[in-house]
Amino acid sequence: MIPDRYTTRRIRARYIKALQAIPLPVRRTEPPDPEFPIDLAGLPILAVETIDGHQVRYSLGRPTRFRLTFRHTHPALIGSVINLDTPRPRLVIAEPLHTVWALANELVLAQPAAETWAASTRTCDH
Repeated sequence: MIPDRYTTRRIRARYIKALQAIPLPVRRTEPPDPEFPIDLAGLPILAVETIDGHQVRYSLGRPTRFRLTFRHTHPALIGSVINLDTPRPRLVIAEPLHTVWALANELVLAQPAAETWAASTRTCDH
């Protein structure tokens, strides 16, 4: 009989071995797929805008939120535009290195997010 203190380790080891045997699909391709582009976090990119000389990607994160990333700048993460279902979307900055740039371009960053959100959602009357 196996002592209780070892059962969790053995179950975890079997689970990890089974996960490693599963062929997971590749989420990122080189060159990027033009039909369905995906960012490094595995989120679908819905829009790309050039703002102040930088290409900014708008990825669908959570509901009513777009994740903003740079295309050719490291670190890539800028932050998120939240409250897209309201008349006043708001920018939340996640990367301190981009704070000055993001605050200077806050309205310009939020506008394409709101337009993409409006174009991508449908209103149901029922």
